[in-house]
Amino acid sequence: MVRRSTWIGLLIRRRGGALALGLALAAAQPGAAAAQVFVELGVGAAWSSNLVRDTIADGFTVQPALAPTLGLSVGTVLSPKYEVAADVRWARSNLQLNDDQASRNIIPLTVWTGTVSLRWRLKPWALAQAKIGAVKYKAAEEGRQATLFRGDQPLEAAVGLGARVEYPVGRRWAVGFDVGWDLHRFITQALSEDEFSTGTVHRVSVAATLRWRNAQ
Repeated sequence: MVRRSTWIGLLIRRRGGALALGLALAAAQPGAAAAQVFVELGVGAAWSSNLVRDTIADGFTVQPALAPTLGLSVGTVLSPKYEVAADVRWARSNLQLNDDQASRNIIPLTVWTGTVSLRWRLKPWALAQAKIGAVKYKAAEEGRQATLFRGDQPLEAAVGLGARVEYPVGRRWAVGFDVGWDLHRFITQALSEDEFSTGTVHRVSVAATLRWRNAQ
């Protein structure tokens, strides 16, 4: 099987440096809001591209099914334009094997995502964000040894972008709708042993968000 380039590692390192610089510049903005913090809870769904694709021999793909998600963010407002947050997201669905005959579930799969995000408020009702962090795959223990996760359950670096529209409800609350995209590389010990190369996984998510902040 043809091995792919591992350019994703370089991409993550470069974007990580850019995000860190952005955080520093945002923190230096004059007039930053003092001790203005927020907490967000999000509920939604996430789609993932293939974890494995074999078009040479058996012609199959392995992909997580559309997954319900829960998310929690805690952050602070750096200035009227910028804010920073720590985000955790949980997604759970079945890992599916797709071939010419049918699609079938292999094993339940949980995916944890932890990121730090820098957000730009473009309008009073609209934000954009860039994020960097890590993705952790965890397959159910029962039956795991017969899957691509038999040797390990990888932790991979990830980068992403997102956007939100929101509507305030009083001084402290707001409801919003989020759209996000991220990517990370993917390889396991089992795939390496079977001579599969590193792949790149794209994920798209949507969520409804409830936001609370200590009003200033």
